[in-house]
Amino acid sequence: MKIVLLGMFSFLLVSCSGWKHTSTFAYEEFSAKDYEQKLKENKDYIIVDVRTPGEYRKGHMANAINISYFGSGFSKEAGKLPKDKLIFMYCQTQHRSPLASRVMKKEGFTHIIDLKGGFMKWEHQNMPMVN
Repeated sequence: MKIVLLGMFSFLLVSCSGWKHTSTFAYEEFSAKDYEQKLKENKDYIIVDVRTPGEYRKGHMANAINISYFGSGFSKEAGKLPKDKLIFMYCQTQHRSPLASRVMKKEGFTHIIDLKGGFMKWEHQNMPMVN
């Protein structure tokens, strides 16, 4: 019984995270400090804020494009972005951004970097933002 449960748990673990790295797609998560460093190291990228417009208006990263994951046209709007560009993504607490990343993977995007802990962590660590 323990072996069966362990096998099922292992399968769930692999199937839940298997979407993050394939031969054509990479999803990475970085802490606020490392995320900021990655932004500085790269030149050609797009920052996508998947929070609601109200959350975005309260404060966001400079140059971030707001495409709400909860919006009815998320897939369509995200799909208009260049798929070969590096995407830096964030939401409020890192609940929506992995879900949005999965949608964008299906749309053909190749590399997404997500903010661990979301904008809440970014803000609490006094990282740069626009009000």
